[in-house]
Amino acid sequence: MARAILRDLRMTPLKVRRVANLVKGKPVSVATDILSLDTHSASPILAKVIKSAAANAVNNEGADEDKLVVKTVMIDKGKTLKRYLPRSRGRADQLKKRMSHITVVVEEAI
Repeated sequence: MARAILRDLRMTPLKVRRVANLVKGKPVSVATDILSLDTHSASPILAKVIKSAAANAVNNEGADEDKLVVKTVMIDKGKTLKRYLPRSRGRADQLKKRMSHITVVVEEAI
C-alpha cells in the first residue's frame, strides 16, 4: 500500500470530487486512461497524483505495476483565501477561493 499527497491545490473540493469518483476502485492503468479522456480541469492533476502513488508503490515497496488498484481517493478541504470584490455604492463582496488536498492510496490486487 502506497500513497501520494497533493496539498493546497487551487481548486474547490467539489470540482475535484466529481472527477475522483470516476476512478475509485479501478486499476491504475484504467484510471489514467479514463482521466486522459475526461474534460474536467481536475483530470490531469488527479492523473499525476495517481501516477505518483503508483511510482511510490513500485519504487518503495517493489509492487507489480500491472496489479496496482486505486484503493482510495480522498479530497479534503484546504485553506480558503478571502478576497474582496468592489460593488456599487461603496460596498464590497467577499470572494472565497477554496483549496483542496488530494490523497491517493494504491494497493496491489490479490
